[in-house]
Amino acid sequence: MDPIYTTNAEDQAKAAELRARLANSGASESETNDDGRWKEIKSVSIDDGAHKYVLVCATEPFPRETGAEALTRNFVTSKRGAAYHRNAAEPLVYTLEQHGFRNIQILGGGRIYCNEDEKKISIFGYSYSFGQAKHSVSKSVIESDERYSDYNVSWSNEGY
Repeated sequence: MDPIYTTNAEDQAKAAELRARLANSGASESETNDDGRWKEIKSVSIDDGAHKYVLVCATEPFPRETGAEALTRNFVTSKRGAAYHRNAAEPLVYTLEQHGFRNIQILGGGRIYCNEDEKKISIFGYSYSFGQAKHSVSKSVIESDERYSDYNVSWSNEGY
């Protein structure tokens, strides 16, 4: 049985353009003003319900301490109404770029189900455009966010 694609040639092309643009990005520290606002960007942004999500990593624009290296952070983001994983990724990527993050990479995607009433989050599936995210990493990112500390977070590589 052939797989059922939930993407199309246009989305595949736009996702490839986004990956290529990110591969060539990397603002230097001197190009970015350290106003500190980049520290306020949350590592997790999940809409309630079932949505496409992506796992993104990026290097912070500045070290947090004198003499230290800038940290690389992982981000998990989903977007209500995102037709494609690219649509879930683009708002976060734009925000990271605007705040001077470097080496931005979309590591993969899948689906995420967040039930705020039951305090449950399920991570599963994959993205045709970006590949399967390492859901165990996504789970760790979510669990490290104090807003989700009392949620039951699970993951599986099954399903789409």
